[in-house]
Amino acid sequence: ADGPGPDRDARPRLPKRRAQEHLVPQLRDEPARRRHDDHTLHDPGLMAAFQRGIGLAEAAPPPPPVPPAGPTGPQRHDETHKE
Repeated sequence: ADGPGPDRDARPRLPKRRAQEHLVPQLRDEPARRRHDDHTLHDPGLMAAFQRGIGLAEAAPPPPPVPPAGPTGPQRHDETHKE
C-alpha cells in the first residue's frame, strides 16, 4: 500500500471542541451560588395537590385497549374461499 496518495501531514487539522460553546452566553457560566439567607418557600399545599393528582390518576379507569394492527392495504374478498 505504498502507492501515491495524500500525505497524512498535509491534511487539515480537525477543529477542537470547546466546552459549552453551543450554549447561550447566559448559561455558559456556573449558576450563582445561593446565599444562606435564601430560603426555599415552603408550600404545604404543594404535596397535597401532588398526592391528590396521583390519587385521581390511579382511580381513573384504564384506557381502552388499542386494537391490534392489521393489514393496512385493501383486502380481497374472494368467493373462491369457502369454509
